[in-house]
Amino acid sequence: MKYVAFALILTALSVNSYAFDPKQARQSHKVVVECKDIAWSDVQTLVQPYLSDDINAALVMQGQSANYKVSLAAEQVIGEPLPDIIITILESIIAADC
Repeated sequence: MKYVAFALILTALSVNSYAFDPKQARQSHKVVVECKDIAWSDVQTLVQPYLSDDINAALVMQGQSANYKVSLAAEQVIGEPLPDIIITILESIIAADC
């Protein structure tokens, strides 16, 4: 699953490399997410370097609970200060309702 998150990052990086304005790139390009290929732990791995210890611990604790949807993990952290590329990936996960 770790490799899926990194593949998503690489895909989003290549999409954003063609735009001059990162905000415009985020609005006009989305990452295609296959829900069967991603787990909440992928979201945690993706955002962990940017989160405080408290928020990261909350994400892990909720992720270990039963029936935790991946899109809920993305919704929980999308308001945090994250790079645009990560926000694009999280928005795609939320839109796919994984």
